[in-house]
Amino acid sequence: MLGTVKDRTLEALLKYGDKAKYILKAAIDVYERNENKELGDFSYKQLIQRLEEIGVNYDPRMILRALEKDYGIIETTYKSANQHWWKFIDIEQTKLAIYGEDKDVDEPEISLIIIQYNSLNIKEIEKKLMFLIRKPKLFDIDRKIFAEFAFETLPLIVKLYYKASQYEETYEIAERLRKIISLAKRVSVRLNDEKGDNKGFYKKEIQGEDYDANSIRLPNSEDNI
Repeated sequence: MLGTVKDRTLEALLKYGDKAKYILKAAIDVYERNENKELGDFSYKQLIQRLEEIGVNYDPRMILRALEKDYGIIETTYKSANQHWWKFIDIEQTKLAIYGEDKDVDEPEISLIIIQYNSLNIKEIEKKLMFLIRKPKLFDIDRKIFAEFAFETLPLIVKLYYKASQYEETYEIAERLRKIISLAKRVSVRLNDEKGDNKGFYKKEIQGEDYDANSIRLPNSEDNI
C-alpha cells in the first residue's frame, strides 16, 4: 500500500464517497467515546449503533473490509463468533483526511442537531404516521391527535430539518426528517379529503409519492403521535 494513511483515506473517500465518510466519522466518534480500548478502537456493534444515531441505515461491512484490506486505514484487533473489533492505523492522519484543519469548527452545532434528532424518536413518529395513512377510516380523535402533532412537534421537525440540511455530516438526518414531513403532508391531505374538502386530491397525492406504504408493517393500535 503506497502513500500515507491520509493519502489512502482520501483515496477511499474518493471511491466510496459519503458512505465511507460517514462510516469513518462514526468510527472516530466511537473511538473518542471508548474509555477502554483493550479489544480495539471500535467494534462492529458500536459502529452500527452510532450510525443509527446519526440516521445512517446501510450495512458498513463491505466498506469496512475495503478500508482494512485495500487501503490499510484500519486493522482487525479481535474477532469471534459475535464480535469484531478494529483499530485505526493512524487515527490522526485519518482525521486530517476527513476533517482537514477544521474538525471542531461546527462540532457543537452538529452535536446539537444529533441530540435533538435523537430526542424526537423519529422511528415511532414515522410508524404512527404510516398507521394513520393506512387506517381504513379516520375519526375525530385521529384528527385531534394529528393536530396536536402538527402544531407542537412538526414545527420542531421542520426547524431541525433546515438546520441539518446545512451540514454534510447531518445530511442523512435531514433526509429522514424530510420523509417525516412528507408523511405528515399525506395524513393532512387525507384528513382534509375525508372532511369533504378537495375531494380526490388525497388519491392524487398518494399516487404521486415515491414512498411504498405497503412495504411497512404497522401496529394494530391507535396510539398518540
